[in-house]
Amino acid sequence: MKDKRYKAVKSLILANEIARFADIFEVLPVSVMAKDTGINYSTLHRKIYNPKQLNLNDFDLMGKAMEIDYLELVKLAHKAMTKGK
Repeated sequence: MKDKRYKAVKSLILANEIARFADIFEVLPVSVMAKDTGINYSTLHRKIYNPKQLNLNDFDLMGKAMEIDYLELVKLAHKAMTKGK
């Protein structure tokens, strides 16, 4: 059975209520995403707070887990990367 928090995160993303990529993981624990995507917990945790390290496969796996287009996740990560510039 899929974690119910995925649906909440998907709704928040589509409603533009999530401002930063890392905010996803205030609702959905990193451990749940790591388990469901097969990405090592430590690796995923590091990449969440440094989105430049995420690759398209990571976005694709997370998008499939959330049942959302991975490009929505790319947009959030891009905002995080360009915010300080």
